[in-house]
Amino acid sequence: MSHAERLSRLLHRVELAGQYQRAARARQEGVHQVELAALEHLSVMGGLTPSELGHRLGLTSGGVTALAGRLIDAGYVERAPHAHDRRMRMLTATPAGDAHLADHLEPILAPAEHLFNWLSASECELLGRLLASLAGLKDHAATATPGPEPEHSSEPYSPALLM
Repeated sequence: MSHAERLSRLLHRVELAGQYQRAARARQEGVHQVELAALEHLSVMGGLTPSELGHRLGLTSGGVTALAGRLIDAGYVERAPHAHDRRMRMLTATPAGDAHLADHLEPILAPAEHLFNWLSASECELLGRLLASLAGLKDHAATATPGPEPEHSSEPYSPALLM
């Protein structure tokens, strides 16, 4: 196995462990993991349209509407007009949402921060550049991945309309 393959597999284990840790923290706090994931995306990205958030989380428009409603009611998210297209809305994390997320993420990020303290400044610089490049590549690949093609029926009416 090459060094690149070994590191890729280790990175995959880190990603899985992070997902597991996020799920465990969500259970511990009694919150839905998808709500915390939404807050993470909104906080890191500085806000997203409901469609963008749905694409990132794999939710339908109805699912995003319900999720956004819960987060807005909790005071963690706000809905505002899009800066360039007034027909669109943006969802952004509020200061309360960012604080809630920081409390949730602190024990998740702590192990990495502990290990990074072992690195020299130049090692941290190199690792930071590598991780930033990897995050960009993964974001690009996810954005470029299309959703499933809609199923087209040969029937002119849907069964729901006939009931």
